[in-house]
Amino acid sequence: MLQNITKYIFSVLLFSSLVACGSKRNMDLENTDKLPKVKEEILINRLDSLSKQRADHFYTKLSSKYSDSKYNVSFKTSIRMRADSAFHALITFARIPIYNVMVTPDTLTMVDKRNNCFMIENMEYLKTTFGVDFKHKNIEELVLGLPIAWDKDTEYQQIKDPYNYVVSSLSKRRIRRQDSEEEVIIRYFLSEDTESLKKVIIDSPKDTTTITVNYYGREMVSGFSIPLEGNINVETPRDTLFVDFQYNKTSVNDPRVLYLSIPNKYEKCE
Repeated sequence: MLQNITKYIFSVLLFSSLVACGSKRNMDLENTDKLPKVKEEILINRLDSLSKQRADHFYTKLSSKYSDSKYNVSFKTSIRMRADSAFHALITFARIPIYNVMVTPDTLTMVDKRNNCFMIENMEYLKTTFGVDFKHKNIEELVLGLPIAWDKDTEYQQIKDPYNYVVSSLSKRRIRRQDSEEEVIIRYFLSEDTESLKKVIIDSPKDTTTITVNYYGREMVSGFSIPLEGNINVETPRDTLFVDFQYNKTSVNDPRVLYLSIPNKYEKCE
């Protein structure tokens, strides 16, 4: 039961295509005109530059809709982040706080206010739940719309696609042949002006898990390019998860208190 609950909690925190509107937005992503050629080096340098655009503090409210084989729910999430330190999320249904979540580089803590229980796990829990080894840093990147798990020391390659600017940690031939020994293959899709990230596809062949993250629209907040909305499709051997989210009341570098307490009467969730 607990793993089912945390599935849709952490899918909005980690990945984020709602069935009702996913098809329209996917069409928006499909460019029908060929794009001007841009050198591989320029695209890689652009992604490297985007990966460094991290705010020290971040706050937003997400309006989200989630579905999988068992659940179809709408909820709101207040997110507070302190760079490289802590990620806090308060999840509410009908304005009532239900889940209080804190993620640090080492620990994941959730307080379930509905069932009066709590869980404290190390970050390996996310790999067990989703089949992909996400770190605290990757959660920050996902929410901020940055290149997830970008590593300047990795040898990236541009994938030839006349309709998209795509950079991958593997060549297209190796992706098709599936002969990679890499645990994770990541493809980054840049916008038509190459100024922002519009999509990320994360494949874990070993775990047969694929995560697709789409971002729609951007706004400048205190000098940082922040997504306006997005969606996520997570395909695992056990289930397919969908979540659609919109950003509201976003602020950058406005420090806020990150706080989570566990009432003495609460017991560990089963």
